[in-house]
Amino acid sequence: MSSELPNQPDEPADRPAAQALPPPPLPGQAKSADWTPQDWRPPPSATATTEVAAGTDREQIRSDGSAPQAKPPLDTVSLIALITAIPSLGLVSIPLGIWGVIRTKNHQRRGRILAVISFVLIGLWAIVGTVVGVTVWLPTTVKTAAPAPSGLVAPATVSPAPATVSPTPVAPSKKKIPGRQPRGPLRKAKKLYWGQLKTGDCFKGWTEKGTTMITRVDCRSPHEEEVTGKFNLSGSRYPGDNVVDKAGDARCKKYFTRYVGIDWDSSAYNYDYTTPDFDSWRYGDRLVICVADDPNHSIGNRISLRKVKQ
Repeated sequence: MSSELPNQPDEPADRPAAQALPPPPLPGQAKSADWTPQDWRPPPSATATTEVAAGTDREQIRSDGSAPQAKPPLDTVSLIALITAIPSLGLVSIPLGIWGVIRTKNHQRRGRILAVISFVLIGLWAIVGTVVGVTVWLPTTVKTAAPAPSGLVAPATVSPAPATVSPTPVAPSKKKIPGRQPRGPLRKAKKLYWGQLKTGDCFKGWTEKGTTMITRVDCRSPHEEEVTGKFNLSGSRYPGDNVVDKAGDARCKKYFTRYVGIDWDSSAYNYDYTTPDFDSWRYGDRLVICVADDPNHSIGNRISLRKVKQ
């Protein structure tokens, strides 16, 4: 027959030991104080201790009692990809950058940003190279057609011009005018008295009778005469028409030779002169004006006769 009591629960093996109780008070003895069982747990002011693993520095332990996590290492491949991100090493930097992105995928290595920056730099270098290449290449695209090699006949690929377009007329070659021709802009025409003419002046109005003024023009404009020289006669009394005429003829012939560059007998041009008459002599006129002209263009000569030697 079993001695175990029924419905008696098993006591746990790790039950804490019973606390010792003080003896009850004797009869007739007053209770000095209420008895309170002592708590077996440590007081709250006690500082909790944390076990430190062997080989761990106590200064690396955080206030919460846990050790800090170690920083992952820097990925060398990503760093090299950034360093080689230059135009001459672009083909090396691109695969290294891809490899660096793969190696830093699980965040076990640092440097993913370095690999991405290498891609950006390679892209910028590609844009700069494209712009520079287009700038240099465009001016060289306009080239003239190379001539056909000697001994070979180039194919006739150029279609003939339409029949409606008339050919451009070719200006006839101008013969160079000899002598000292005037240069620069044309001189404006100006009304002058006879005495105001100077050597080298071209003028028109010679044929007008009884005029005291003529029109000086540029020698490249239509004119009649050109002044080759002038001088004054002497004497108080008028010497007569024949004397005045001979003096003017002899002197103006010499002026013609000096001005045109060839004597009158060998020249294609003529000389003439104006002299004072009896009435003008009385008023002090002694001036003789020597002129030259082109007999083929008596009123429309357009060149100067200075040193033409013709």
